[in-house]
Amino acid sequence: MSKTKSPFKDNKLLKQQIQAFLSQHRACFSQEANRTSAFFELAAYNDLVKFYEANDYLVTPQNLRGKERQFVYALSPKAKPSNCSFFYAEKRYRNGVSMTFEIRHNLRIQSAHDSDIFVSPDYAVIEKDAVTSTHQPHYYNGKVDYFFVAAKDVKTFAETKHYQPSPELVLNFVGLVNELMPALMSGTFPTKKPKHCGPALFVSGVGNAHLIKIKESLGIRYKVNILMGLFAYPNQVHSASNQVNIHKIGST
Repeated sequence: MSKTKSPFKDNKLLKQQIQAFLSQHRACFSQEANRTSAFFELAAYNDLVKFYEANDYLVTPQNLRGKERQFVYALSPKAKPSNCSFFYAEKRYRNGVSMTFEIRHNLRIQSAHDSDIFVSPDYAVIEKDAVTSTHQPHYYNGKVDYFFVAAKDVKTFAETKHYQPSPELVLNFVGLVNELMPALMSGTFPTKKPKHCGPALFVSGVGNAHLIKIKESLGIRYKVNILMGLFAYPNQVHSASNQVNIHKIGST
């Protein structure tokens, strides 16, 4: 994989690239972010969308705001889903069958083990119209809708981490996989159509030889993707030449 000039060390350039991506879909970006980690999170969401484009899905932005067609990223898990934009990813087959999923940002997911536990990975690909709500005593005394999606409706998810990786930090991601997609932990991988990206961890920092071994081992065991060095190699998840190295779940 060739090294390209990274946008992640220059927030202005990164903002331009976010806007350039949205412009391809007739949308615009006007939200403010000051930290590199925040820009990194938005850019990685776009990269996940690009993965689906690269794998023959039709992607279209939804719930844009105003005449300017502003794409509103969910900058917090507390954001109301109906106030945020997202992408549809539609897979069409020659026999006329089509399947549509939502690529969401900062959406709560209910644990696959305990219905009272919720976690918020940075990104989730879910069944269309799967967002629902409940009332939780710990959330505004149960007086406000608590939006989430059930684990059974999650096709994949991803996290971003702006740090120099260590074995412990990378292995923590496995705990999230166990909470949301436990079948992967036992080697029971989805086989139904269509193909999705395996759960992914996007890391800005570069890993050493030991971390690369951990990455390879986790990928073989659980079909997860540990993508390190994204400041230096920003296109890993959607690059056509790198698709052979991306672990996928499901079938074509």
